[in-house]
Amino acid sequence: MLFQHGVYANEGLDLDLAILKINKEVKSLNNEILSLKDEIELIKEEQRISSAKIAELLQIIELNLSNTKQEKKSTKKIQSNSAEKLYSDGKNEFLLGNYEKAITLFISFAKNSPNSSNLKNSKLWLARAYFESEKYLKAKDSFLDYQSNNQEHLKFADSMFELARVLDKLNEVSAAKLLLIDMIKQYPIHPLIDKANQLLLDL
Repeated sequence: MLFQHGVYANEGLDLDLAILKINKEVKSLNNEILSLKDEIELIKEEQRISSAKIAELLQIIELNLSNTKQEKKSTKKIQSNSAEKLYSDGKNEFLLGNYEKAITLFISFAKNSPNSSNLKNSKLWLARAYFESEKYLKAKDSFLDYQSNNQEHLKFADSMFELARVLDKLNEVSAAKLLLIDMIKQYPIHPLIDKANQLLLDL
């Protein structure tokens, strides 16, 4: 009986030890779970901070791109205004009788504004400036350059009369006469028609 009681006692002790061991493992697992939960929370917080930083960086990039576009537009506008100033300054210098300055300005304008709406006009003014500077060959070339693609331009008839005067200066009388006859035929009511008729008589 004592032996049996000792066996039962040992069995009870083993059971208690097993329960204690299980409890210890459960506690350890709970601690690990809590630790993992803390790590997950830290990871989530880091992800939230990273997402916020990425969003801020994207806003900064978009802002920089927008500013760059505006700066480019502003630069183009400044360049365009600067180029147009060359044209207006060229006309002013011409009207003041500073033909050499006018020539320089019109040439510079053409180089800087090949797509300007005033390009055709600037070619005509350049030709006139050459004429007034008595650079007749250059005036002739400039008038012909203007006329090459500008037949519908408002000042085309004017350029025919003015080119005829240049041709007269270059002793190209036959070409001047033909040009004046063509002008009179095409533009019979033009304001310069009387001067064209007179020049034709004088040749």
